[in-house]
Amino acid sequence: DAAGLLPDDQTALLEYVTGALDAPTSVFVLTRGRTGPQVAQARVLPSADSVTGTIGRFIALLAKGEDPGAAGRQLSAALLEPALAILPPQVTRLIIVPDGPLHRVPWDALRLADGRYLVERYAVGIVPSAATLRVLRRRTPAPSTAPTSLLAFGDPTFSSDTTGDARLFAGVGGLARLPASGDEARSVARYAAASEVRLRKDASEDYLLRAPLAGFGVIHFATHAIVDDRALNRTVLALAPGGAGDGFVTPGQLATLRLSAAMVVLSACRTAGGVVVDGEGVQGLTAPLLEAGARSIVATAWRVSDRATAGFVERFYRQLAEGKPVVEALRDTRLASMRAGEPAKVWAAFSVVGDPMVTILLRTPASATSWWVFGSGLVVALVVAAARRRRLSGKA
Repeated sequence: DAAGLLPDDQTALLEYVTGALDAPTSVFVLTRGRTGPQVAQARVLPSADSVTGTIGRFIALLAKGEDPGAAGRQLSAALLEPALAILPPQVTRLIIVPDGPLHRVPWDALRLADGRYLVERYAVGIVPSAATLRVLRRRTPAPSTAPTSLLAFGDPTFSSDTTGDARLFAGVGGLARLPASGDEARSVARYAAASEVRLRKDASEDYLLRAPLAGFGVIHFATHAIVDDRALNRTVLALAPGGAGDGFVTPGQLATLRLSAAMVVLSACRTAGGVVVDGEGVQGLTAPLLEAGARSIVATAWRVSDRATAGFVERFYRQLAEGKPVVEALRDTRLASMRAGEPAKVWAAFSVVGDPMVTILLRTPASATSWWVFGSGLVVALVVAAARRRRLSGKA
């Protein structure tokens, strides 16, 4: 049944099942033949306990902007290469179902035996379970040529309160304003034929919880977040206060939203994290959004800079506007970032959680340069015309 969810023979599903107390890990590798039946194979891997420390070191080095070197190779050899060795040569996309501590792995940044990063060989998407993928595929709408409507939140006016949920941010320096997040929200809105941008006090919790959201195909959050890997009640998304709300949106509140979005982007710190629950995956900000009706979530693995993120995200939307599925658009954005010399801290931070094959009808806006030239020319023309009128009227 799970192999039947694969869209084509270029996509493979890797489902990991970890054991407890030094028990081995199993990986099930599912593919589709070009003309024949689905194929399922399995490999036995080292225990999750034996790689947990390496995963922690790998993430810590990536998040600091350092080369994780040996840690990435060790994880690849232990977790990936036995599965990759049995894949047909035409496979170019991986849908990974992690388990236990493997939910923390930034798969794209693992180093293969030939020295390449995994992202240089495959597009990678994450799904909590095969059952979840089945549910998400059922949400796939009928093909439509209608333009996608986009809602973007950016640069919220944060609460000045220092109690309650606001205290969660004390350990990371408080809720500093993120002016570049407003630029990010305005930038991504240009890619939709219809968009609504909520900035400052308008980027409020009250609006999110009360507005009719079902009409938006893309919802984008550029803000602060706190995600706790040990306690779900210490996880919040920060927006502006308004009405009766303090501006801090909890996972429980996100789960009550009524969404039909093909994609939700959580452009904030560590939004892909959360409490790992056996059999249910990561419980943080991504799971409630999938529960609320979204089909795919783009989220981050560690703390990100609002300025570096804005450029990466804009390039990601540019790839989406070319008609690529979310997982392919993110991979091509990563590769472009690598070619530009950006460290893995930037390009490996984002991942796709949910249905990786979602395609979104966006448009490519006029380039900023073109608009600048047009605007500058218009200003010059207006100044010349005004000077001419002054000369004709005898004014200095």
